[in-house]
Amino acid sequence: MTNVPSSFPVPAKLLFWAVAPTSLLLGLAAWSVSPPFQDALVRFTNSMLTSFTLFSLMLLLTLLVYGDRRKRPVAPFFGMVLSVAAGSALTYFFLSQGDLLMEDNGSVRAQALSNIIRFATTLVAMLVSVMVVAGSLFSSLMSAPPAPVVFEEE
Repeated sequence: MTNVPSSFPVPAKLLFWAVAPTSLLLGLAAWSVSPPFQDALVRFTNSMLTSFTLFSLMLLLTLLVYGDRRKRPVAPFFGMVLSVAAGSALTYFFLSQGDLLMEDNGSVRAQALSNIIRFATTLVAMLVSVMVVAGSLFSSLMSAPPAPVVFEEE
């Protein structure tokens, strides 16, 4: 038999199969919604600010624990100052761009709380789905009959 090389290398095929379904779904969404992606920038900005705020808090706590473990609590102070400055600048930039309030929220604080609640709900749903998948995998592995132990004679 002769080895016939494929017309596309494997990474190109993987890239195609990773991009094609997403492109198809984005195309269908753009086609089905009358003004394409209405309020998409506002939703993206809200999500970005919320995730930045939540993960900045987690990183600040990590820096505090790191400094406490090394018996030098002032060591990560520079990182904390930079993180707070970047967060403040990012928040000011996005809030000055226009109206970021959605779902009839009356203030930026209400919008942020709404975003955090959505994020927490999504996180809980993902954790529950991971637990269901892990439980079903465990039960399918444990429900199989044990394989008989066969000793071959020499």
